[in-house]
Amino acid sequence: MVLLGCVPQLGNAEGAVDDMAAVLVGLNHFPSAAHRQTLEAIVTDAVVTEDERMLAQIIARIAHKVSPADRAQLENILSRGDTSQGIRTLATAALNISHKVSSDDLAGLKAMSD
Repeated sequence: MVLLGCVPQLGNAEGAVDDMAAVLVGLNHFPSAAHRQTLEAIVTDAVVTEDERMLAQIIARIAHKVSPADRAQLENILSRGDTSQGIRTLATAALNISHKVSSDDLAGLKAMSD
């Protein structure tokens, strides 16, 4: 499956979050080469937050589901009171991935990535 429109939008404040939502919407078992390019652009962008950088790295490593170590990092992000709603939505969706994004998480991610 080719995900069109997965070009990094890192010029705006929500760009990294929106781009990661688009990657998760198109994810099927693991990130595609195009998805990995988008995630790498996020990781190397000097203006993204640490949470955004960490999420991009975790999403890039997904292979059918997140690893136990990545699960712990995501749960830590979710347990903090200062986590933004966008990051919370991405972290929850990543935690729930089993080969692809759950139908419960898909609608919220699509709204973010449009």
